[in-house]
This record gives sequence, C-alpha cells and structure tokens, in this order.
Amino acid sequence: MNISQIFGKKVVGTSGRTGYVISVNASGDRVESFICADEAEEEFIIDCTNIKSYGNEIVFEDRQRALNAAKPVKLGRAAFDRRGKFLGFVEDVILKGNKITSVKIGDKKYSAANIIFGDAAIVEEVKKLKSDVIKDGKVLIKKGTPVTREILQKAYENGAYIEVNLKSI
Repeated sequence: MNISQIFGKKVVGTSGRTGYVISVNASGDRVESFICADEAEEEFIIDCTNIKSYGNEIVFEDRQRALNAAKPVKLGRAAFDRRGKFLGFVEDVILKGNKITSVKIGDKKYSAANIIFGDAAIVEEVKKLKSDVIKDGKVLIKKGTPVTREILQKAYENGAYIEVNLKSI
C-alpha cells in the first residue's frame, strides 16, 4: 500500500467512531500513527498498533475512548448488593493478563462481569441453577452453576436456553 492511498481513506473504530485520514505520521522507517478527522472536523489520532485491518476502510480499535473512560481501581471501597446490603470492602482485584476476571470482597470472590464500580462497588445478583441441566442423558450444566453470559451462550448452542432460565428461577 502507498501512503497516497491512505489519505482520505475512511476509518471505522470498534466503538463506532468514524472519520477519514488527513495525515500520516512516521518515525524513522515506521508509520506510527494517522491523524484523522470526524464529520465535525474534530481531529483524533489512531496509533498504528491499534489497526485491525486495511481494506476499503481502515478498522481500528478505539483505544483512546477506552483510555478516557478508564477509572482508577481503588482497593478498600465499600461493596453492596443491589438491595443495599453491605458485603464488605474490595480487598483485591484478580487479573488474567490485563483483563479483570474477579474481585475479592471480604472473604468471597465475585465475577468482575457482575460488578459495577463507582464510589462504591455494586454486586449484581447472579442467579444459580437449582438443578442439573441434562441433555441426551449427560449433565450439560451442573446444579449451582452461576447463570452468566457464557453459560447462557453454551445453553443456547445446545438447545437448552429456556431450560437454563427456568431452572434458575
């Protein structure tokens, strides 16, 4: 690809942000970033390491919006359930790579997908299966399993979506 083919090319971010390339920045023998403008002519920068694909348009991971939306992880903040019951304090946050997988509140661990952080941590209620989900004579999902997005997806793929929902009531 030639630089001349990049100028004016449409860019689409994973968060839905769109625009077009107005400048290409290089350092030494490497293109480092694109300066782009959106429809309102507001400029933004795309780091070339965040580009997912080149084609009729350039698809990029919109890291700047993620960085701007990021908030400090504060240990010691109070944690409550949705009804306002005090659960304890956030004692630690467990990572896998740079992904937060769970949060330790008091002596319990909660899935990070079920926690909303603000001035306090709010733990969403997680339904658990009250009995095994059996498909073709085999236990597909065991009693006591939290009904998460992943479990619902697994149930859907195996034709047991409604059964999982009914067995969590």
